[in-house]
Amino acid sequence: MTAPTTPFTLKTSLRQGIFYVAMFAGTGASLPFLPLWLKVNGMSSEQIGLILASPLLLRSVSGPISGVWADRFRLYRTPLIYLAILGTVFYALLGLGNLFTGWRFWIYLCFYTAGYTCMTSLSPLLDSMTLQLARREGFTYAIPRALGSASFIFANIVVGFLLLRGGSDCILIWIVLSGLVAAFVARVYLPEVLRPEIAPRAHAKASQELAKETARQTGLQRIFELARNKDFVWLLLATGCLQGAHSFYYAFSTIIWKSRGVSSRTCGYLWATGVVAEIVFMAFGDRLRRKLGPWRMLLLASAVSVIRWASMMMSPPVWWLYGLQLTHAFSFAATYLAGLELVHRLVPREDEALGQTLSAAFANGVVMGIGTLASGTIYQSVGDRGYALMAVLAFLGFGCALRLYCRRSIP
Repeated sequence: MTAPTTPFTLKTSLRQGIFYVAMFAGTGASLPFLPLWLKVNGMSSEQIGLILASPLLLRSVSGPISGVWADRFRLYRTPLIYLAILGTVFYALLGLGNLFTGWRFWIYLCFYTAGYTCMTSLSPLLDSMTLQLARREGFTYAIPRALGSASFIFANIVVGFLLLRGGSDCILIWIVLSGLVAAFVARVYLPEVLRPEIAPRAHAKASQELAKETARQTGLQRIFELARNKDFVWLLLATGCLQGAHSFYYAFSTIIWKSRGVSSRTCGYLWATGVVAEIVFMAFGDRLRRKLGPWRMLLLASAVSVIRWASMMMSPPVWWLYGLQLTHAFSFAATYLAGLELVHRLVPREDEALGQTLSAAFANGVVMGIGTLASGTIYQSVGDRGYALMAVLAFLGFGCALRLYCRRSIP
């Protein structure tokens, strides 16, 4: 790692945390509020659903492509800079919809898909970089990641306040400004870390042979090689089911709560409770994570997920909902952290960034996209009983996690 590029000294963990903050500041505005912006700008519910689901479904293609593309750069931070800039530009181009009203839907569909794809491709690449640095320098990966979750809540609150004071355009303005800040932070604050397949090795000859072998392999060949890794495939299935089970919750929890007479303010508190639980687990749960190990933590997360979604379908009272929201620390955060660690253990070091990208593309893209598309029909057919299907999906994730646990060769 070369000398810092900033004019003053910052710990590596703080550098990574600053970028997580900038990245999640945009997500904290786009995830809950961009559907509102689309509605204000003339999109129907069906059009909004299609616009939101399209980039999720395309992640089965865009995820691997971005992972292979990122591997072409010497430094971890270089593709992060480019992706942040491109994502910002595409989100800014959504404003063209007001100039070409006849083409508004297609403008929103194309530019949102491109912008969302760029911005969500940042996360697995940043995770891979942060994990490598955490192991090298001895800090806890979850701490900078928790700063990002805190930034998500902050953006929720601030943008919600701005909406009370002004129009919906503040949503898009916030997202674009956050993207610009993320690009700046990536260039100025992120350390100049070489990718592991490029960094010097103890045995120069072995490093040269690895470099030649990597050069001979195309990106598609490397993806196929990972697909032949049965443990990695079981991991994808487990995390895909567990994370995909959140799709109905993300799409309709607020609508369901409000239909039961829960106020908008309480709905906001419930959402915040889940994210706060996530932050606390990431920031202070390191001892539990080390004691359990990633295999057992994934099993625990999947068991809690089944309980959470099965309980949600029983129309629980508000006080119970708060308790169930605390389980987000396991259904999401523990699943997420276990998945990151298991990719590191199951995938060759030189392919770790690609493995993280494929994992994110499948769990938070393909499965989540299918779940989001299906959620509308599910809710229309069975209402809040749709959580039962999410419980079934989580149970399938539990089965895959158990299979992976039984196949483990190391603790």
